[in-house]
Amino acid sequence: MEYLKSVKNRLKKIPERNIVYMDLFDRPDLVYGNINSFQERVNFCKIPVEAQNEIKDKWENSLKSLKMFKNASCGNVIRFHTDSQRLIIKAKINREKGYEKTLNWNSMGFDVYNIDDEGNYVHNNLFAPMDKHSVFANAIKVPENGNMCIYLPNFVEIKELLIGYQKGKTIEPLKYPENKLPIIFYGNSVTQGASASRSGNTFPNILSRKLNQEVINLSFASCCKGLESMAEMIGRINCHAIVIDYTRSATSAKMLHQTHEKFYKTIRKNHPDKKIILMTTEGFNDWRLSEIFDKIVTKTYDNAKANGENTEIINQRKLFDKEEYSFVAIDSAHYTDYGMYRVADEIAKKIKE
Repeated sequence: MEYLKSVKNRLKKIPERNIVYMDLFDRPDLVYGNINSFQERVNFCKIPVEAQNEIKDKWENSLKSLKMFKNASCGNVIRFHTDSQRLIIKAKINREKGYEKTLNWNSMGFDVYNIDDEGNYVHNNLFAPMDKHSVFANAIKVPENGNMCIYLPNFVEIKELLIGYQKGKTIEPLKYPENKLPIIFYGNSVTQGASASRSGNTFPNILSRKLNQEVINLSFASCCKGLESMAEMIGRINCHAIVIDYTRSATSAKMLHQTHEKFYKTIRKNHPDKKIILMTTEGFNDWRLSEIFDKIVTKTYDNAKANGENTEIINQRKLFDKEEYSFVAIDSAHYTDYGMYRVADEIAKKIKE
């Protein structure tokens, strides 16, 4: 790791001989899990203007989260094949300190995996800046077959990102297996990634590795409000399945009752045959609204099944024994890696059914 004042600075500790750089923002073909992949430059914004305006009008207490996370790169992954034996990442992010409930390796971390010839993911490296730094560089060792992916930070905005590779070599997109459409996630801060140890260990990203399938993570701390504009946008995305983890960001049981089934029905209208998985609350030990919220989610599920719809439900609290509640999350909700893995495993089972 080397800290810089600008990504344009020459490095002092990491050798740069015969290294040339490309701007990731000029290569949207390398970025997967991004709803704006059709644009000429990479755009990490995942919430439409209509939804942003609705949040501004109705939920003043969510404006800070909207500003911080609307361009966060959670769920985005760089996938590529290269014949370069060395890579250097230079990055500038939008803040110099971490968050209360996530490690910097998660909120600001670049989580690097090799992909072997059978499609298995092998952890390679992880790097993130310490507090008081927002511009940094790190060298990456490339596997023999040149196939790699890098999970991008979950809770910060990437302002600049350069990828250095050996002169005369190339970096090309590494597509997911053919005939696999993406899985869409819509959820709260937990689904965005809190509080996994690193950016690749959120349950959407673990699921992506388990199934070797693209994931589009539209989750958003404090701003997951079951908005119709978000439901309409999800309805326009061609996908394999949809996971709805909308509970905790509702401000009351009344709000969840008024919006949950309506949100589901709008998505179902546009995806009549796709599998949709509903998730109950991540509420362990002391969150008093868990039981009430879970009944609302279950009612949406029961009504869908009565209509013969391709809908499943996962009761998150029932995935764990009560004696596990104290270490499955760092508080009453935000999962540790153990919790993230268990949830991803259950979602994988539901999708395969």
